[in-house]
Amino acid sequence: MKHLRTLLAITVAMTFLLGLSVAMRPVELQPTATTHCKEVVLTASSGTVTSSSCDGELAARVSGLVDESVAGVADILDITWARRADVVIPATDAELVSLVGPAFADMAGVAIRDGATQRVVLNRVRAAPLTTLELRVLLRHEITHVATRDLTSDSAPLWLVEGFADWVAFHGLGVPLRQAAPLLTSDVSALPTDFGGPRRDLAYQQAYSIMVYLESKLGERGVVDFFLQYASLSAVDPRAVDVAGWREFLRSNIG
Repeated sequence: MKHLRTLLAITVAMTFLLGLSVAMRPVELQPTATTHCKEVVLTASSGTVTSSSCDGELAARVSGLVDESVAGVADILDITWARRADVVIPATDAELVSLVGPAFADMAGVAIRDGATQRVVLNRVRAAPLTTLELRVLLRHEITHVATRDLTSDSAPLWLVEGFADWVAFHGLGVPLRQAAPLLTSDVSALPTDFGGPRRDLAYQQAYSIMVYLESKLGERGVVDFFLQYASLSAVDPRAVDVAGWREFLRSNIG
């Protein structure tokens, strides 16, 4: 899982983004093919995977996880959304950059929006080495962004948006907090904000742990309600998260 946390630094806030890990595409979708490879579209019940034939192994793995990933998100989020995931695996670095922009080219996955259409774009170099569990977490994280995009403010706090996406991604997979968040310590005094700096990975793990803490207080339904209550706003009521309680929760659970 440490490998996952190294590769799965999903996104950070940048000026050309909508303040979330759901990016606007800079250009039109380019064909996922090269001189020696052809575009291939694999179809699942809950979506599609478009890739180059040269990336057939990765595409097949992703296609095999699409239905269960969509179902996993839908089981937690009883909201109105398409309940499908269309995944694109760009064949070249240039195509990847054209879809997500240069600032996101090193990310394992990014959820992008094109008008009413949303897609999950995977970085073939970053995604291919992931284990099945890691790939499942990656897909569920990005699909959560797709599912909640229309309910989420462009200025919603990243700790809420990213922490919730991770919480949904890991939910029910049986991964202990220490394994899911290996950088985490109980030395916390404020909600995480450094999602674009050198402490980015730690910020994501802290955000996830906040959701796990809230689940211990509010239950599963309570976490979903908490997210839906504040995702459409630009700030969370400071009284809504007891930082001292979060710190004690971490001390009890990870030492």
